Amino acid sequence: MALENKYLRISRDLRRDIQSGRWQVGDQIPSEADLSDSYGVSRGTVRNAIEELLKDRMVRREQGRGTFVISTVPRLRKDLKWLASFTEQLQDSGIQPSTRVLEAGLVPAVQAQGRVIEAFGLPDTAEVIYIRRLRLGSGVPFAIQTVYLRPDRCADILDEGVDLTHLFHLYAERYDTRIAFAREVIHVAAADAEQAALLEISAGDPVVIRNRVSVDQDEYPFEVLHSVDRGDRFEYRYNIDGDSTRLVRY
Repeated sequence: MALENKYLRISRDLRRDIQSGRWQVGDQIPSEADLSDSYGVSRGTVRNAIEELLKDRMVRREQGRGTFVISTVPRLRKDLKWLASFTEQLQDSGIQPSTRVLEAGLVPAVQAQGRVIEAFGLPDTAEVIYIRRLRLGSGVPFAIQTVYLRPDRCADILDEGVDLTHLFHLYAERYDTRIAFAREVIHVAAADAEQAALLEISAGDPVVIRNRVSVDQDEYPFEVLHSVDRGDRFEYRYNIDGDSTRLVRY
């Protein structure tokens, strides 16, 4: 088995044991020497496996003591070039998704967060639908997400009995609408008191604000998202393409 496969296998095993509850927060995982003996690999291979858990903020190393569990839920590694629902992203990462609907109703467009007026081209006095939800992974809050929609595109979405936990599925099944692509703007901020309480962090902790405009299959803006992501629960990934027609001398 290739070296890369060995350390990834060890990393997956350790992550599974942490998520299953075999090791709780505060517990020490087996030492590098013990893991090296158990798997019949070098200490370097074990060290690479543990590095994967360090990247996910599931463990921390303490000099002279060992490696200890600090979270049973890994970071969500979010690839910014792919558009997928929050549920799909967590499931693909081996995290159990859940959603809590906090509020839903109508609000003047001028009071909406994010890029509502820009996207929908509405006057300030026009009303838009808003759906505010807390998104969780394995019971841990990951993000506060508010979705804005035009009432003329989905007027009955607020009717009693409509399931607001899986919106992409709802758009497709109820409104024959599929999100084709999106444009997103991201910045970092400090959590206010309300955000901190919902996300179970401290006020002032870093959060990532994502303002996204999602466009349907007919190339019309359909959904505006304002998301407040926990800074310690996400890892954002993207590609940077170079322009070979422009050569820069350093």
